Amino acid sequence: MAQITNPILTGFHPDPCIVRAKGKYYLITSTFEWYPMIALYESEDLVTWKPKGGILHDIDLRGIPDSAGIWAPSLTWDGERFYLMYTVSKQIDGYFKDVENYVVTAEAIDGPWSEPVFVNVSGFDPAMFHEDGRHYVINPMWDPRPLPGHKKFNGLVLQEFDFEKGMTGEAEVVFPGSPRGGSEGPHIMKKDHWYYILTAVGGTGRHHSITVARSENLWGPYEISPYDPLITAWEKDTRLKKSGHGNFVEAPNGRWYMVHLCARYLEKKDVCPLGRETALQEIEWIDGWPRMVQGDCTPADIVDVTGAYTGQADRPGIPTGAGAAQGAEAYEICFAEDSTLEKEEWMTLRGDGGGRLTLNADGLHIRGGDSLTSLFDQSLIARRWTSFDFTVETELSFRPYHYLQTAGLVCYYNTKVFYYLNVGFDEKAKRRVLSVLKNDNMEFWALPEEEAVLVPEETDKIRLKAKVCQEELTFWYSLDGKEYHQIGPVLDTSILSDEHAQGWAYTGAVAGITAVDNFNKDTEAVFRWFRQQDKERRK
Repeated sequence: MAQITNPILTGFHPDPCIVRAKGKYYLITSTFEWYPMIALYESEDLVTWKPKGGILHDIDLRGIPDSAGIWAPSLTWDGERFYLMYTVSKQIDGYFKDVENYVVTAEAIDGPWSEPVFVNVSGFDPAMFHEDGRHYVINPMWDPRPLPGHKKFNGLVLQEFDFEKGMTGEAEVVFPGSPRGGSEGPHIMKKDHWYYILTAVGGTGRHHSITVARSENLWGPYEISPYDPLITAWEKDTRLKKSGHGNFVEAPNGRWYMVHLCARYLEKKDVCPLGRETALQEIEWIDGWPRMVQGDCTPADIVDVTGAYTGQADRPGIPTGAGAAQGAEAYEICFAEDSTLEKEEWMTLRGDGGGRLTLNADGLHIRGGDSLTSLFDQSLIARRWTSFDFTVETELSFRPYHYLQTAGLVCYYNTKVFYYLNVGFDEKAKRRVLSVLKNDNMEFWALPEEEAVLVPEETDKIRLKAKVCQEELTFWYSLDGKEYHQIGPVLDTSILSDEHAQGWAYTGAVAGITAVDNFNKDTEAVFRWFRQQDKERRK
């Protein structure tokens, strides 16, 4: 018997979409303002997920707001090619939606992928359905008119798409929406003689859920399932909060599964620093309607995936609870010229670093970029928080000569909320100094000057560490490579969350290394290694 413990992808992995093709399962998730755009994972058994980096690399996101960027990608397979649809969101003020939708294709998941083909701008979260060699696009229709009787979510619109001609025929609203809220993240699938629409409803927070509707005609009318909602964390107390937004996949043995996003609260505060994660549920079909096998709409923590192996239906030897996401995890890298950072789940903001990040034999060289509140050229590279109890540690060499030059270790949600343990420069002492900077929704605090740590001139290698345990974060340093000392007070991790960050916030906390130069842009920090150790085990 093989089982998974949810979530299967821990940390910031929202808006999952799964497909089975060429003997593998492929799963993608949203990345918003982070590169590589659209995180891709591969599995043979739904248990162990291998990160494969990203798919999109050449889109300039400089200047886009926090939590804009690449939204809710959809991956489909028509038997010959993969089709990836995605939204580029340029601003998200909540009233207008300046978005562009594109599609790229490839015969193999590793590419080469085609150049992006423009689709439409009528809404976001597009998905493609393929039938008899034809392609159809479904997405929410957005109506910003401030008039009586008009709603911003104006239904799910369907239209045929031709790769030579673009959108063709009439665009029709095939699903007006759910009584529980606007519909987004839609997918169309066909089973037997029924067409099914799966759509996320109820917003992205506590009331998030999935509605299923079906029709015998692709163009409707669609009837909502009597088991609506298919999934939600709202009706019962559950560890997996905010559950919704997902799609289905059929295993080789005929069993069906659903991926969906979820979130986990801190033990003492109802906030989710890890962001929205990816979970898996088993589905059964009752009178032509999908329903989770546990018999209600509450997501299960543990799910049986026996026989989901794509090579043979009765693969033996997978222990209960196995999988890359299970238990305590350790990651360590000594940066080198041949390091494969993208496939090791490193991310950069709004671009690939613009040449400011280079790998050499002696480590990762980071040239000072914009401040950590910039929407343009930050020199920040980071990995997701994947548990509530972990440490991260790094070693750097850095010799700034001005107080506007810093480098170090950051625990970061977005430009509005972060903590920064940094090596800087004190112009009075003419010495390097260790300090801490806090940004809490653009209200800033720094460690008092008298509490900053002067770094001896002869010290070259400085070690920095962050320890996180639930709502508590502490920073530590070592100047001799052996003994660590705490610097600054106990900090509150709950500010690094969707719930606390002001404005639209859809991502999750990360731990990273960075260099900032707001003086001459001529300094460089060298990071030699990085460690991330998750201490907690699943409950």
